[in-house]
Parts: sequence; structure tokens; C-alpha cells
Amino acid sequence: MRVKILAALLIACMAVAYVRADAASVPTPKTAEQGCGDFLAQMGEKPGHVTYAGCSYMADRQGKPLQAVYHVPGRFAAATEAYFVRKTGLRRLKRSCCQWDGPPDWFRDSSGREISITMVSEETVVARRSDWRRIGTFEIIVEVFTEDI
Repeated sequence: MRVKILAALLIACMAVAYVRADAASVPTPKTAEQGCGDFLAQMGEKPGHVTYAGCSYMADRQGKPLQAVYHVPGRFAAATEAYFVRKTGLRRLKRSCCQWDGPPDWFRDSSGREISITMVSEETVVARRSDWRRIGTFEIIVEVFTEDI
């Protein structure tokens, strides 16, 4: 019995060593610290009531985007939507199921980078645009792609 336990432990240790060695040989992807940030502020397109929440590198997605997330209180959502409709071509949000959202829209910044922007509310029963102030938070997602799509 003791030999079986020792053999199982040896096999487990070898598997962990193999995984660690394999992971060490894979090049480290571009990390959030290397390119992520407050893209709206960098472009000079960030309204004062929009709060930057953070940025992540999405290595598992097509185009390997850097994804910045922002929050907007519901009382400023209509003004924020209008601003981005005018500045980036964002389409007006529509009610779908249990939130307000729209498809991502694409634009190029002044340096020519292709950028995706999406705006979505938190889950809500609010069915009229005029009542958006009752929605706690809307989210804006801005993606900058690190690879061609």
C-alpha cells in the first residue's frame, strides 16, 4: 500500500513539474500594465461624470483587446450616451430583456488605433429612457485591440 501511495505522489509531482516547465516556456503575454489604462482620458474623450474602473488584457479573445471599464450613474446616462453618439458614432441604447444596451461600435482614435465602445445598463425593470435616472449604474466598455482581427 505504501508503495502505491509513493508512486501516486511521484506521478503527481512529475505532472506539476511538467506543467510548470511548460508554462515557463510560453512567452508572457502583453500584460495590463504594459498597455492598459484610462483610454477615454488618454483620448481626451472622458466626460467628468464617467468613472474609470480598471483595465484588463483579454488574451483569450479575438484581437486580444485591452479592455477598459467605466461606470456612469444613471442620472448621467442620457447625457453620456448623447456625447458618445456624437463623438464616436455609438448607437443609441435600446431596451432588451432586462437591460439597456446596444451592439459595440467601432471608431479610430487620432493615432489610428481601432477601438470598440459599448454602453450597457445594469439589470433593470426600467422600461422608459426618461426613467434612466432610476438605474444605479451604466457601464461603458472600451476595447483597444493589440492584434489585427
